[in-house]
Formats: sequence, C-alpha cells, structure tokens
Amino acid sequence: MIEMRTAHTTEIDDIDDALEELLGQLNTAGLKKNSVGILCTGYDFIETGVTAALCERLPFKVIGMTVMAGASGDAFGVYRLDLAVLTSDDVLFETAVTPPLTGDNYEAEIAAAYNEARGKLPGDPAFIISFFPFIGALSGADILKSFDKTAGGVPIWGSVSSDMDMSYVHCRTVWSGGADKSVLAMTLVHGPVTPEFVVTAIPERNMRDSSAIVTESEGCTIKKVNGMRFDKYLESVDLVMRVGKESTTIPLVINYGDGSKPVTVAIYAMSEDGSAVCGGEVPQGSVLIIGQIDGDGILETAGESVSQLLNTGKKNGLLMFPCVSRYIMLSPRQDEEMKLAVESFGGKLPYLMGYSGGEICPVLGKDGRYYNRYHNYTFSACIF
Repeated sequence: MIEMRTAHTTEIDDIDDALEELLGQLNTAGLKKNSVGILCTGYDFIETGVTAALCERLPFKVIGMTVMAGASGDAFGVYRLDLAVLTSDDVLFETAVTPPLTGDNYEAEIAAAYNEARGKLPGDPAFIISFFPFIGALSGADILKSFDKTAGGVPIWGSVSSDMDMSYVHCRTVWSGGADKSVLAMTLVHGPVTPEFVVTAIPERNMRDSSAIVTESEGCTIKKVNGMRFDKYLESVDLVMRVGKESTTIPLVINYGDGSKPVTVAIYAMSEDGSAVCGGEVPQGSVLIIGQIDGDGILETAGESVSQLLNTGKKNGLLMFPCVSRYIMLSPRQDEEMKLAVESFGGKLPYLMGYSGGEICPVLGKDGRYYNRYHNYTFSACIF
C-alpha cells in the first residue's frame, strides 16, 4: 500500500526559509521504508536554487516538472512549489533519467533508462509515473509510443512539462540532481498497488453532430479526411486555419476503434499540403469529431473527473495534471479548476495538481487492458 503526503511553499528567494517550510510539513522522520518525491514547480524555484537544495536535503529521489500553476493541501496558484511524497513498506520505487533526448537517440535512451530501473526490481512495475520534456522537434506522442513499446504496455501516467507562458522557453524536467529542458524522468512503481486512471476532455454538447473518417494519415499527421485534403475538409465544415498556425480552440476527438475511450488532440500546425500536425497519434481509419473548448465545458469536465475520482473510494493519494490550455481558456476565472480541486479533496485525501503541457494517461479498452495514450485539453488523474 502507498501512502502520500504533500508540502508546498511560495518562498522563492530564501532557500533556508523554503526548506524549513517544506520539511516542516513533510515530517520525513515518519516515512516508511521506500519513498519517492513527485514535484511540480514554477521555474523561478529552479533559478533561485530552491528545487536543487530541496532535492539534496530529501532522503529519497525526486522527479517532477515545471508548471504554470498548481495546487496541494488547501492552497493553489502560480509561483509555488508543490511536492508529493509517496511512501510504502511493500511498494518499491525506482527512478531513472535519460540524457537529453533528440529525434535520433530518444528510442535507445528511453529503453536504456527503463531497463536500468527495471533491472533493480523483482518484476515488472504495476505502473510508471513519468515526466516528458517539451521538445518542439520531437512529439510527446512519439516519445510515448517508444516508451510503451519498451515497457511492454505497462501503464504509463504523467505529463509533459509546462511553463509560466506559452513560449515554452522555461519548460524543464526536474529530478534529484538537476533540471533540463530535454530529459525524460521516470519512476517505476512495483508492488501491491492498483491505480485507477481518469481522463475527461470535452462535454458531448461541445462536439459536432457529424463525424468523419481519417482516410490518410502518418503518425500524428492527418493528411486526408473523408477522402479530402484535411484543410479542405475543415473548409467544408466552415473552419479555416492558416498555414503554420496552431489552434488552441479546435480540439479533435479521435476514436481509435479499439473500444477504448476517444482521445482529444490539438492541431499543432497546418502545412502547405493541407495536412495537419497534431498533438497525438491519429491512425488511418479512426473516427474524427471536431469539438469546442470553453470555460463552462472545462469546469463541467473537471467536475466529472472529480466525481469519478471520489467514486473510486480510493483515499491514499491523488495526482492530477490538467492541460495548461484549460487554465488559459478559463481566463478571467483561471483559478476555478484549481479551486474545485481544493474544495473537493482538501482535507479528504492527499493530492497534488499541476498544469500539464501534454497529458499521458492510459485508457481502458474493451478487452479490459490499459492502452497508453497521449492527450491534449484533458483533465488527467491517477488515484491509488
């Protein structure tokens, strides 16, 4: 069984004060035999040395990411550091970090890191918590596909790092020993633990009535829909996107046809040939529905996730990584989703929340097994 405890600070400049606050909340002397830290932090805490000092002082390894905003306990907001500690006598945690990833080395480096951690365990992990880098030339979906193959389908849950703004300049993966914009960090969780994964994206009322078939695609690139160039298909439903532009307001709901829950992906860029590069994989033959994201829909799906999580009956720990687009699209009521989390879980179970640059969450197929999927726009959670 895993227990979880959390701590947070808004002290950016004074390392000693920040550590006193965090360590005072944690009571590390009462931890069980095995522990690991999960960290969500504003970039400024890295720059001032708070995160490095914290990782050095903690008697266990830490992995995490930069976020735009986060929450734990009874507080939420920006410019904060939130730490969750998972601790157990019978569950093992093994962490590993890759070197900086590129389009040429990512498959080999992920495999090497995973195999190093797996080799220290008596068997396959029950699931994996992982933080992916934000790399413009390397999609999170491709990273996940490679990781999934290496791990043999073991459920992988986690996030891509985010930043205080949409420039992505300060996105970092964090681990005991450093922070880097291009590395992947993972924690393999082995033992008697049965996590449940919850992911919601867009309410049905925000989806168009008509669906279409992806008739030509390659990886994350949609080329043709219903036999038409993708840009022409968009025009046929009164949507126009400019070449080279991304859209944060036109989510695509993709049904893979394997009985698993549909995945919502973003359009990252339109190409001269009419194709679109998306945030997740879009297989040929999948069904596509165009959706719409708005503030009311964001809060509605957040509420749906909260209800599902509370109905699991699990109370040992909860990790939540909603998409950073949700936080931005909620403006001017940006804090409402975090406020919902605090009101729903504060004082009831330990939780950690951070805004994600891309959500990694398994979905159940009709065969009863989990399929690892990469999402956009979603409220993603792992409860145990």
